[in-house]
Amino acid sequence: MSEGDSPDGADGASGASGTDTGGSAKWRCAWCDKPHERNDPPCDNCGHHKFEKAVVPVAPEDPDHEREPVWVCPECGRVHQKNSPPCSRCGNAELERTIPDEADYAEELGGTSYLDLLNARYAVGLAFALVAGTVLVLALLGIITLPGMDSVPGSASEYRGVDLGETETAFVAELNDRRAGAGLGEYERNGNVDDAARLYNQGWVSELAGTGSRPSDERFGRALDGTCGEQIGRLTVFDRSFGEDDAALDSPDALAGALADGYAAEAGGFVEPENQLVGVDVHAGPEDAVYTTVVVC
Repeated sequence: MSEGDSPDGADGASGASGTDTGGSAKWRCAWCDKPHERNDPPCDNCGHHKFEKAVVPVAPEDPDHEREPVWVCPECGRVHQKNSPPCSRCGNAELERTIPDEADYAEELGGTSYLDLLNARYAVGLAFALVAGTVLVLALLGIITLPGMDSVPGSASEYRGVDLGETETAFVAELNDRRAGAGLGEYERNGNVDDAARLYNQGWVSELAGTGSRPSDERFGRALDGTCGEQIGRLTVFDRSFGEDDAALDSPDALAGALADGYAAEAGGFVEPENQLVGVDVHAGPEDAVYTTVVVC
């Protein structure tokens, strides 16, 4: 029996020793204050490699014992183990020194949540990373364009002082006049078809300049957004160069007439589309040429 009792006695001594060292005490991360059951860094919330005791045991036989001070935020009441402003909950710049009693410890430990323990700097960093990642994915999918990505050389607004937006409007009017003379119906300009023409035209100019590439069929189809049904329309692209004194540069109407000549030559005549919709984009390229893309469906 004495030999059988010996292991039990040894175990009992070991257990008492473990209790004396405070093995059951709670621990907090020294950086973000997250509570842990054991002193076993790193912190599983912020990765910090140092823990502190969350509760300082009080010897009941010592009436003169004084608890270690804590630091309390006067704005939100958050308790901190060290005087390390700003407050990790609300960001207040001042903390007040306080000697806690038992009720203070119970209230602080019971009311702590993971949201309280999330440091503001980590929250801002996480939000920034999520936004940046989302923007990057949208850019890679071609839904948005970031500065410096697929930069288009030249100008989309004017060519030698002639407004290109007004030129596009005059170009469609000129095409309709010529179609009416050929006994064909008028084109109706459409915003989605315009977007597809602009996407392709700018990609074409960028590809020629070595700064980008023409859109894939998938991106082109997304720009049309089903406007042309299952088809992606008929695409006609051409460029024209003009001399310094060319009369075609006098006005949007004159420039549109010269571009209409180029379109008729490139398209090989007029073909009646199913929906009679048109989109056009005119862009002044880096080599002093005018690049035009016309989409009809």
